[in-house]
Amino acid sequence: MAGVPGETQALLGVEGQASDLLDLIDVDGLRLLWHPSLAEGDLGPVHRAVAEGREHLTVLCVEGSVALAEDGMFDLAGGAGKYRIVALLCERADYVLAMGACAGHGGWPAQPPNPSGAVGLQYTLDAHGGLLPAGWRSRRGLPVIAVAGCPVPADTQVAAIRWALAGAPGGLDRHGRAPMVGPCLPSAQYRGCGTPARTGMRCLGCTGPKFPGLSGRPLVRWAP
Repeated sequence: MAGVPGETQALLGVEGQASDLLDLIDVDGLRLLWHPSLAEGDLGPVHRAVAEGREHLTVLCVEGSVALAEDGMFDLAGGAGKYRIVALLCERADYVLAMGACAGHGGWPAQPPNPSGAVGLQYTLDAHGGLLPAGWRSRRGLPVIAVAGCPVPADTQVAAIRWALAGAPGGLDRHGRAPMVGPCLPSAQYRGCGTPARTGMRCLGCTGPKFPGLSGRPLVRWAP
């Protein structure tokens, strides 16, 4: 999808946790059908196999907001809006996870004026409905599972996938977020991303549905 693949970078070891992805394959028994950074070929053959029922899609993870404006012209695949592929794969998946604030709620791209028509998978900021309508459910009867963050830590991504495979016990919150999604909690080693100080704006948290939380609100100058 459109956007910087921060969740992929986290999962592949930027945080020193590349083993998380391997655990899903070796321990949980998942088979990776396609990944933009790991697959040798393009998505086309896998997309067709899933669409035709020749491949079973258990978990679909989507990164980045979905561009709908001008029939998806801001994010194309094979000469057509990529949102069409995403929508079809969502219909075929047992579980759909929106990895990151942009996939979950539209994120930065969905802020006004939003020329690309960016939306999240099932939310646009804090409003129900995105690429998929509010009442949409996966093949296992679940809405899109929003794993918000920017980026989502690797261990949170893996925990969310395992939670979904376990049947999503306890369900989602009112903004479609999974229970392991947490705010940024700076420590002595990690003191936050520094974005508020750089931009002069307050930070409401990358896990919020209105990330970055500025839509329709006056800017608040940063005060250390």
